[in-house]
Amino acid sequence: MAGGHAELHRAVYDRETARAARRWADRIGGRVVNEAKKRCPVDEGTLRASITHVVDAQPGKITVVVGSPLDYARYIHEGTGVHGPKGTPITPVTRQALKFKWDGPGTSTRSKDKRGYVFAKSVKGVKPNPFLADALEAVMGVTRRRTN
Repeated sequence: MAGGHAELHRAVYDRETARAARRWADRIGGRVVNEAKKRCPVDEGTLRASITHVVDAQPGKITVVVGSPLDYARYIHEGTGVHGPKGTPITPVTRQALKFKWDGPGTSTRSKDKRGYVFAKSVKGVKPNPFLADALEAVMGVTRRRTN
């Protein structure tokens, strides 16, 4: 009978430990999300609003994933063109020039057509803003990034 009693205590201990670990992981995930939202660039706020976390609890292992489901989040975080993983300028694939809408400062009226578009043979791209990695480091003191 004593062996069964010890097994029951062990099961309760394991269950309570798993609950506490999951709560801790959820709190840490929330802190990283809050820090990432402070650090991410904001235009319309869509990227900032999309940053969330998920806790995945498996027997003996708890994982917290913090990120955004938006396609462009990776390009903001990792950079593009000469600043990105490929290290090359962005060039047109099917046309002679890139065309994009630009209403921002620093563009003279001579470089825009009447519809507010800019044409370029290539662009350097966007410098990386690793707001997620920086948020993780700020909260945890160490950065461990998923590479895929």
